[in-house]
Amino acid sequence: MDETNAERAARLERENAEREDQLRRIPLQEIDTSKWPRGVRPIAIAETGGLGIDAGGRLHWNGKPVEIVGRRLDLTTAQNFLAIAVAVFTALAAAGTLVQAAVAYHDWACKTGRPSILSCSLSSKT
Repeated sequence: MDETNAERAARLERENAEREDQLRRIPLQEIDTSKWPRGVRPIAIAETGGLGIDAGGRLHWNGKPVEIVGRRLDLTTAQNFLAIAVAVFTALAAAGTLVQAAVAYHDWACKTGRPSILSCSLSSKT
């Protein structure tokens, strides 16, 4: 069903108002091409047909997904497991180091008569 001129005008008015509201909330960015790497140029109007979006909202250029660097890290199940294992064993190593340092301090404090967290046994004061 085709829309009437009045319906089309009303739709365009709503779309324009929505776009103006979007631009007020998030203004256009100033582009400083002087900071671009050598060999990079602005996209031409004729090339905009190379941009696309999939059902998941991911951006594609010329049929290939655009990778956003430094934004998100997606790991496989095996990588997640390995990362968790490394974190757990690192925490265990840190706890072991803390215990070893406390025991070494206690031994030194008892031998030199310094204050100790735990009481010193008589046999260690030699």
